Amino acid sequence: MDTPQPLYSAESVRELDRQTIAALEIPSIQLMKRAARAAFIHLRARWADIGRIQVFCGGGNNGGDGYVIAALAAQKKIPVTVFACTDPELLKGDAREAYAYAVREGVQVLTSLTELDSADGNTLIVDALLGTGFSGELRQDVAHAIERIRKSPGPVFSVDIPSGLSADSGSADLAVQANMTVTFIGRKLGLYCGRGPALCGEVIFADLGAPAPIYQAVEPLAQRFERSSLKRLPERAADSYKNMFGHILIVGGDSGFGGAALMAAQSSARSGAGLISLATRPEHLTAALTRCPEVMAHPVISGQELEPLLEGPDVIAVGPGLGRSPWSEQLLARAGRAQVPLVVDADALNILAVGRVLAGVKRDDWVLTPHVGEAARLLGCNTAEVLADPRAAAVAVQQKFSGVVILKGAGTLIAHEGGVDLINSGNPGMASGGMGDLLTGIVAALIGQHLPLVDAARLAVWLHGEAGNRATEDGQRGLLATDLLPWIRRLVD
Repeated sequence: MDTPQPLYSAESVRELDRQTIAALEIPSIQLMKRAARAAFIHLRARWADIGRIQVFCGGGNNGGDGYVIAALAAQKKIPVTVFACTDPELLKGDAREAYAYAVREGVQVLTSLTELDSADGNTLIVDALLGTGFSGELRQDVAHAIERIRKSPGPVFSVDIPSGLSADSGSADLAVQANMTVTFIGRKLGLYCGRGPALCGEVIFADLGAPAPIYQAVEPLAQRFERSSLKRLPERAADSYKNMFGHILIVGGDSGFGGAALMAAQSSARSGAGLISLATRPEHLTAALTRCPEVMAHPVISGQELEPLLEGPDVIAVGPGLGRSPWSEQLLARAGRAQVPLVVDADALNILAVGRVLAGVKRDDWVLTPHVGEAARLLGCNTAEVLADPRAAAVAVQQKFSGVVILKGAGTLIAHEGGVDLINSGNPGMASGGMGDLLTGIVAALIGQHLPLVDAARLAVWLHGEAGNRATEDGQRGLLATDLLPWIRRLVD
């Protein structure tokens, strides 16, 4: 099993830069030139036949990288022009030296967007406006430059990070939309969560020869898990039997929402759980038995009727299609007192946020799976605040309720007592009803098969997203949650 990738804040990467320069005993301009060369190599590998290049340079070291890239392009006889968003006369330090290098190589440097020729489809835009230090409001001239880049019909290559994207949180208002981003020294969290996955395109990491020991002294914000770094389920013994693999109880399906609870039950079954029970409204019983006869479906009209069903399961998943009625609150209250691990999703989270049920309860043995809106309700804030810093929101929910928190998104964050994990898995086609219900069932099934909660959460998020990726053979639009079920089964082993 490979180790996960550390994801850093902008300040931590600056520290890694400083330590790399000291350890390698090189001037900082040399590290800048290494970064620019690494970027140029990847640029040329991706767009070998590009006709011309326009480089948009800011006033800091990110702009310095851009000037060096322009110089390298000129050396290769590629037509190249620089737009300087900051007057070159105001540049200092390495950025000024990089500008001088570009000028020596014959690069034309313009200081007005009106002087810059219109880009066509054969023009590559290099975005070197803002680096990882950006935060707050964009200057008007920078905003105009970003708008110009966004209108370009050709490909866009971002140096270290798309300009306008927060390296720490992945938040962005106006930002560059890149086809490729090459990032240096340390992977920035913002590239992989929030708006990052939508803005970065393909992300390439270049360590620039940074010595391995420097990474031990700098604390990351999160750890990024890929398939090779996930704990998997062990092979089953030849004499296995169903009770060895968990009895899962799915609680949900208020009037009109029976499908959500049934999909959670189906995904639990396809994830390898030994036994599945379903507690739902009586009117959903026939549909449940018809759709999935392997599920033991029970009609429940009150919390009291749920009580006997709580004695057998190893894991309870509550929330899919639960609704927010008195019936819903009764079922959550009873399920929440059970002494087995819980997976809490959907309207169970919304009821929890109101505070009438399980008020003040903190549990080490539950997994909460909110999307952004549910996280906002749990924290008593608005969705914009969650989107502004998803990692901080995930941590805040975990600190408030304990256990493990899965904050769902393009870069799903998993907060737990030991830190924060990130998994990029899935695609925009999964923005449809029922997808979260599947994830709830997968998490419950993996816990039932004896994975620790954190490992179950990590593997479930990856399985869910990868099943979504495999199910897009016929395209992303029109993808249904149930299309993922066969793929979940294939991927779980």
